[in-house]
Amino acid sequence: YTHVAAHVQEALGENCAVWNLGLGFGRAHDAALDGGWLYKARQNDVMCVCYGVNDLFQLGDAELLKRDLTYIVRTLKQSGRKVLLQTVPPFDYAPEFRDRWLSVNEYIKNELVKQADAMFDNVPMLSRSENEPWLSCYGSHPNAEGNAAWAEKLLPTLKKLL
Repeated sequence: YTHVAAHVQEALGENCAVWNLGLGFGRAHDAALDGGWLYKARQNDVMCVCYGVNDLFQLGDAELLKRDLTYIVRTLKQSGRKVLLQTVPPFDYAPEFRDRWLSVNEYIKNELVKQADAMFDNVPMLSRSENEPWLSCYGSHPNAEGNAAWAEKLLPTLKKLL
């Protein structure tokens, strides 16, 4: 109950349901197969899309991740859903992943944002420093403090879409 989704649910109250479909090694690549995940996502009014950590670690292909995220956003928008896009969070990336992570986040912030209803850059508040934004200040999976801070910063952007 300390995850960012739990904090968002608590803040939004009983009139909104929050469903975190990305837990359990979730990947954008799996969602982009247009199976159960996107079917479930299309049943909601607003989707907060935050994928990429597992894609980078397991598949290692930044260009594939960009295509998958684009497909997810486009599919949700074509279904009439509002999309709040987030950057790929910091995760103490090893040197071989840094450039890929930076590339995907630049794509999200400069290109994919044009297709979404809103974008939230979680990196400034989750990273250790501006000089090493890929390193997490709250642990690779944000701890309770990090998740609470993330939710607090995310909520104003999310509430504008509700």
